[in-house]
Amino acid sequence: MIQQSFSAKSRNTPSILKPPCLKHDSTLGLVGSSLPLLPSWEADYEVGKQTLQSYRFRIKEGRTIRLRRWWSAGTATEQAADINDMFADPDIDGIVCLTGGFSAIQVIDKLDYELIRHSPKPFIGMSDNTIYHIAMYTQCGLIGFHGNTVLDGFGEYYRQAPPAHRKIIDDVYIRLLTVPSPLGRLPQLTEWECWRAGVATGRLFGGVLRRLVGLAGTKYFPQVSEFDGTILFWEEIGETLYDITINLTKLKHLGILERISGMIIGKLTWVNQYFEEVEHPTPREAVLDVLADYRFPILAEVDFGHNQTMLPLPIGITAYLDSEKKLFEVIESAAAE
Repeated sequence: MIQQSFSAKSRNTPSILKPPCLKHDSTLGLVGSSLPLLPSWEADYEVGKQTLQSYRFRIKEGRTIRLRRWWSAGTATEQAADINDMFADPDIDGIVCLTGGFSAIQVIDKLDYELIRHSPKPFIGMSDNTIYHIAMYTQCGLIGFHGNTVLDGFGEYYRQAPPAHRKIIDDVYIRLLTVPSPLGRLPQLTEWECWRAGVATGRLFGGVLRRLVGLAGTKYFPQVSEFDGTILFWEEIGETLYDITINLTKLKHLGILERISGMIIGKLTWVNQYFEEVEHPTPREAVLDVLADYRFPILAEVDFGHNQTMLPLPIGITAYLDSEKKLFEVIESAAAE
């Protein structure tokens, strides 16, 4: 395999808006940005709050934490109002999402992006919250923190993780949020895989693959030229391999894959197979089949995604990738002084 070095072109990219660093007495607002807090999740919610408090952050619950409507923490209007209020509240320094789900796409047209632009704060979450990150990035340039949610990464899976992993996660999040310097090399909690050798430097962009692709064609999706030189990261849960290949192929047809400089793939959780009588490829075989015409480096099985306490990936921040050496380094600060 021929190795190729890429670099970010930074052409037609949005003006980056970095939130201020947090301090050890900063207050985090917790919002039900998607799924509601179900009774069976109360114990994990308490663990998540305790984890954030162990970082010496204060906690304030948003109104949506205790709201329930179908599969959402309240109506879209209520969810948007809670998020807007958290950005407007001078006593709130950062925002952490309760968990993932399904409702974010109904909320983003009700957010106040001018308010967010004038009061930037770390907005932390993953899964369905990919949609919020992308919308805030394209509408006002806000850096998104694709990272743990209260219930999952800071709650259930943080509690289940080995103590050594928890210590690493603690250090990474505290440095990311409170230190105005590059996060540096991200640690390997599990074994990563080089699916194509090479090096790349570029802005990180991505999230859950289906949510990323689901925004294509809307005003909240970036212009294709804004993918020039980016390092695209993605993960998935509960999808079939053929649906994953469909979504990757859509990125190909959109002209995105020919513009990116590298790809980082997280954990693929609950990959389903609906046909027993057909031969199924491995995830690596299926993905590389779609990406056969490209030369960019690919690092896979990186420690982000569902059902784990995950490494955070700051959207819009410059990173360096050497997939053969399994080196993934964030080389730009994600927060302002």
